[in-house]
Amino acid sequence: MSPDEIKAITETIKLLSDMAASKPNEWLPVYAALGGAVAGGLVSFFPTYFLERRRERNFSKKIESCLIAEISALIEIINQRGYLCSIKKAAEELKNQPEGTTYSFVVSVPDHYSRVYQENCMHVGVIEKTMAHDIVVFHQLIDAIVQDIKPGGIVSSGATIEAFKEMDIIFSKAISIGTKLTKAHN
Repeated sequence: MSPDEIKAITETIKLLSDMAASKPNEWLPVYAALGGAVAGGLVSFFPTYFLERRRERNFSKKIESCLIAEISALIEIINQRGYLCSIKKAAEELKNQPEGTTYSFVVSVPDHYSRVYQENCMHVGVIEKTMAHDIVVFHQLIDAIVQDIKPGGIVSSGATIEAFKEMDIIFSKAISIGTKLTKAHN
């Protein structure tokens, strides 16, 4: 072996030993900690996110079903008791009377007639927008009729044909919306 070869081998050995003895990367623990935090965050985020979305969907369906069931029951009661027919008959009867003639129509409606809606109206926003809109409009129209026909209401103390025609329009619209909602839900 020549002196040049020995020198090259020693230099190579020295270079390798310097590389092996060099300082470790001081940023490595920081990278490991950040990587662990990101991985841990992702691992905990996705299951929580999907479970929360599922819980929200189930809650939305529950609220929707309860409100539609109440609307269905209200429409059935209105039809069974013939409230809309009675309002139409009163308007027809007033047509044949002299102008200014009044007719009284009184129904005692309990304050809790829409208990499910009253208890859950703050949750209507979790339902699909169009359905939520229709549910609120239905209840507002029905409530307007209830206020008119309750003892002490405008119609209960005697109203003209115009009031009965107006009630007929409001009541018919409410029943139409409620029927549409119940058919769409089923």
